[in-house]
Amino acid sequence: MISTVNKIAKRVIRRCAVCGKDAKIILYVGGKYRGGHYFGKIPLHTKKAWREVERAGTHKVKMGKSLWEVLNKNPKPYKHIEYWECPKCYWKK
Repeated sequence: MISTVNKIAKRVIRRCAVCGKDAKIILYVGGKYRGGHYFGKIPLHTKKAWREVERAGTHKVKMGKSLWEVLNKNPKPYKHIEYWECPKCYWKK
């Protein structure tokens, strides 16, 4: 039986969000990766969407002892980008 743990699915190049250098990422069949650190997708919003959110206003929510102002409406994203960091920038923190 062949192990799928170390089987390479594909190699991709992603730009580091901190320094802007290209990070060479190796994606494996099992969903693992190496060569960078992935933090998820970030939504991008238009100025028009933010104006609509500002017009909708905020309300206050108490969580524990803290009082937070929360938006009444979430802005609709027009696209999502992936947030990657190269190992050098990740380990500087």
